[in-house]
Order: sequence, then structure tokens, then C-alpha cells
Amino acid sequence: MSAFFLAVNRNRQAFERSTAQKMLHQLNRFGTDGSELVVEKNFAIGYQRLWTVPEEQDERQPLYDRDSDTWLVFYGRIDNRETLFGRLTNAAKNDISDAALILALFKSYGEAILAEIIGPFALVFYCVKSQRVIAARDAMGGRYLVYRITDQHVLIATYEMAIVAHPTVDYQFNQNKLVRLLVNTVDDVPTSLIKGVTPLRPGQKLQVADVSHRLESFYLPNPKKRIHLESDQAYAAEFKRLLTQAVERRLRSIKPIGSMLSGGLDSVPISIVAAQSLNETGRTLQSFSWVFDQHPEADERSYSAEICQKFAIQPNWINCDHVWPKFDEDTHQNPIVPFSSPYAEFSQHLFSRARDRGVGVMLSGIGGDMLYTGTESMLYELLLQGRIRDLISESKRLFANSANKRHFVNRIVLAPLLRNWLERRRVKRPVINQYLTSAAQQLLGNRPGYLGKVAGKSLRPAQYVNVVGAFEGEDANYGKFMEAKYGIERRYPFRDRDLAEFMLAIPSDQLFFAMTTRPIVKRAFAYEFTQTLMDRNSKTDFTQVVNCGIESDKRVLKWLNSESADWQKYVREDLFTDASEMQASVRRLKWRCGYYEFWKRVCYTPLATKLGLSNEKQEV
Repeated sequence: MSAFFLAVNRNRQAFERSTAQKMLHQLNRFGTDGSELVVEKNFAIGYQRLWTVPEEQDERQPLYDRDSDTWLVFYGRIDNRETLFGRLTNAAKNDISDAALILALFKSYGEAILAEIIGPFALVFYCVKSQRVIAARDAMGGRYLVYRITDQHVLIATYEMAIVAHPTVDYQFNQNKLVRLLVNTVDDVPTSLIKGVTPLRPGQKLQVADVSHRLESFYLPNPKKRIHLESDQAYAAEFKRLLTQAVERRLRSIKPIGSMLSGGLDSVPISIVAAQSLNETGRTLQSFSWVFDQHPEADERSYSAEICQKFAIQPNWINCDHVWPKFDEDTHQNPIVPFSSPYAEFSQHLFSRARDRGVGVMLSGIGGDMLYTGTESMLYELLLQGRIRDLISESKRLFANSANKRHFVNRIVLAPLLRNWLERRRVKRPVINQYLTSAAQQLLGNRPGYLGKVAGKSLRPAQYVNVVGAFEGEDANYGKFMEAKYGIERRYPFRDRDLAEFMLAIPSDQLFFAMTTRPIVKRAFAYEFTQTLMDRNSKTDFTQVVNCGIESDKRVLKWLNSESADWQKYVREDLFTDASEMQASVRRLKWRCGYYEFWKRVCYTPLATKLGLSNEKQEV
């Protein structure tokens, strides 16, 4: 992974190199292959690099085009290189870097080419002569880009702390975002924890001229698209083709590749495809799995071990029975994320093992769950399609698995219809969270989601929001801060644009049918899957593992009960009683509140002191 920033003084005053150095300093975590800093006239561009694909080795960004007096800074990976090379009329070498390819495409087609680029990216063009800025983020949100624009400055970066290091920006919280992170509530509109800093949405571009700026969406999947194939086997074959393409796009690497293998129906097919592809070139896939000797309900070796043996995958088992945040300097701390979860510690142990094994790229099944959401309206879809026989048989199955007749009518028949109707009309429903204080509820407000109107035209509105919205990209961005510590880049095949658009457009019975989860996956990999995987219909439950950790964790109580605890402004003080803490969600919230107090005093306050919360900032 890499990172960059662009900073422009709009009043054309000379940019101070010391300020640029402070901004670049905040990015040094994100790359071990060096950095570049350009400070000229009234602007500065900083780039911290980590080379991960062959074509970018030895490249020094930012790139400069003398003919147009334009700079380009690019962080990402282009997955449809061959297609885009075909768009160039000149004989560009097919071994040039992704950044050089983007520069050539922009010279020929301008910003219109953005919609055709597949793969995760964040980029900024800056024309020195016209002072024009174009910034863009890929359609699936695979890379992160934030900005702050005032009359005096344009600040753009892949990481908020680079902007915070500018002398005009304070390290102050966006209270709305803070509340959402604390109680794990998804944004209605993408926001940053840092007050005055705004993320670009997936598929959005920012254009800045001398005295104005505007935001535009350059790409959204067509919500009205529907795919109808002749058989279940045809859907499965196309799914397998697209998943194989998605995985192979993510095997372009100069470093050994690993896979986070859980034993579930997302990570297993990814690992199978990767292992087969790597074996063809004499390489071996390494898998990395959390395992639990003392919590068998959370241990998935019965699924993953068979796959490793069958496809010559080299397994690495990471025992997490006693892995828990220590609330010390080793505990994961991200300056822009005031929350954590026990899973962060599991992941740190996994990444540490992967680094020791020489792995530089890690495949992950994250994002797979989102592709299968929104199927509650399946009976409604079957009715519209005129598939009466399937409608009757599926109704019988669902009824047989319902608690009673009332549950079937209310939850299976009526609720999905009502939910579908509401989502398609963007009804404004106030955010009500029983855990929040009244002041915190007012902070959240009741804005509709920014994708509501578009999602309402899709086959499954909830699925469209989950797949196309900003949450998955934000979550991946938070993970990058941790991964950077170990020099590992995580890649997500299920976030592939071509695959996602296919899954958004196919009938719901391909996602869930006959009480079978992910039937399309099982048909696609019927030959490769073991019988235990074909029979699997439930996800692994980590509740007991987490509960044991929380119950044994006395350190968090020190932070939770500290004087002037800040969490009490947002979460009801009377919530944590013996009775309420029987609920797993309340226990986890209590732990998050304790972590927030730890984070604020151990991470935020020292860093804020070093940066300074006034215009007279000091170097960290």
C-alpha cells in the first residue's frame, strides 16, 4: 500500500516546505519503499510508497506531464489494464505502471475515462498553470480519499492525519461520527471523525477551480439491471467465471500471497481459485486461520484443513484462545478510529505470522456477506416472475422453519413487503438507539441514506446499499492502518466491480433458496467443495469467545470508570446493570466505551499535544 497528499495555497503564496514535511511525516507508516516530496510555488505533493505490483517497481510518484504542466499522484491497482490499453491509439508499452497508464488515458480522454477504470484507486491531478484539481475515488470504495477546502487552501489526502498536520486544521472530532463509531451505527452519509474533513464517496470525483469546487458521481452500478439466465447451472458458471477473474486480478504481486481462510463459504472458494492459479506457475498459496482449542464452536479447522490438503495449500494456524487486547502500547491504536474490537487482536497475530512467512499480499473474503443480503423479499420476487410452483414450495419450507403461523405471516410475508415499500420511497425514519443519551440521538438526526433514491430502483435495496455504499470501503481503510504495521496489503475479491454488479442483478433464489445459504456458490464449486462444506448452512459463532474475553478483562473497567469519562456524554449511564449485561450487545458496548476512554487518553491526547490544537503546531 501507499499514501499521498496534495496541498495548495489558493492565494498563490509560496508553500512552506516545513509544513509539507509535517504532512508527509504522517504518511510514513504506509510504505517502506521510500517517499517523494515536491514543493513548488504554492503547492506541495507528498507520496509514501510501497511497491506491490511488478509494473510499479522503481517508479517515483508523483508523475509530471510537461506538455500540460500537470502532476498526477495515484494509489491503487488497475484490474482491466488490457481493455484500457486498447483505448490508446498510440503504442504505449504494456509494461508501464498503472499510474503511467492513467496519465496516458487522461491525456486522450480526460476525466470521462474514470468510469471505465476497474480496480481500487484514489488519484489526484493538479494543473499548475490553471490551478485546477481533479480528485477521484474508485466505484467500489477500494481506496480512501478525504479533502478539506477553504477559501485559502485545498487539502486532499488518503489519510486524515496528513490533513490534520496542516497548520490550519485542528485535531477535533466530528461528534456525529464519534457517536456512530462508539455504538457501531452505519453512516447515512460518509463522514470522517475529523471535524471539517470530508471523504469522497465511492465513484465520486472532486473538481476544484480557482474560486469554486464541485462534486459529481462518475459511476454507480445500474440499479435497474436484471440478469436472467436459462438455468441454475448457467448462473453458477457465470459466478465462478467472475470470481475466478476477481481472484486472478488480485494475484498480480511482487510478493508472496496468502489467504485468510476461515472455512466459510466466502474465504474457501477464494483460496481454492488462488491455489489453483498459483500452482500453475509453480507457486504455493499460504493460508492463515484463527483456531481455538478451548472454544470448539469457533474453530473451523474441520472445514479448512480438508481444503488445504486437497489443493496443496500451506496452512498456518494461529491459536487465539487467549488473544485479547492488553490496553498497553501494543494494543491497536488508530488516531482516526476511537473504537476497536477483539477481532483486531486476532488479526494482528495473523498478520504478524504472515509477515514472518514473507507474505506481502493477503486475500480476504470480507465483502462476501454483503452480496447475499436483502433476500427477504424473495417470495415477492417469485410472485412477480410468475414462478408459482417455486413460490408455493419455498413458502412451505419457510413456514416449516418459522416459530408459528404469526411469525411466518408477520416476519416472512408482510415485513419484507413493508420494508421494500419503505426503502423504495426513501421514508425518513428517525434514528432511535436505545443505548444513546437524548443528546447523542439528536446528534445523529434522521437523514436518509445518500443512496436511498437510487437503491429504491434496485432488485434488493438493502443489498444495493450494502454493496455500493461507503461502509465496506471505510472498514477496509481502517484495516489498512493495521496492515501497514506489518507491510501487508489486503485484497478483497468479493469487492470486484464486475462480480458485484452480477450479484446485484440476479434473482434472489440464487442467493438463498430451499433453506440453503449461498446456493450459487455450492453449485459453482460442487466439484471442489468437500461434503462438509456442501452441507454447511450456518456461520461460525464467535459470541462465546468474545464473551469470555470480556468477562476476564478487568483492565477495561479501569478506563470505563475513570474520572470525567467521556463516553457518558453519548451512552446512557444507567445502561450497564447486571441484568442488561446479560445481553451480548450491551457487554460489547461496555467494552467499546472502555476502549474509547483508553484510546482518548493514550492515543488521542498525546498526539493532539504534539500536533498542537492551535495554529502554532509543532512537529510530531
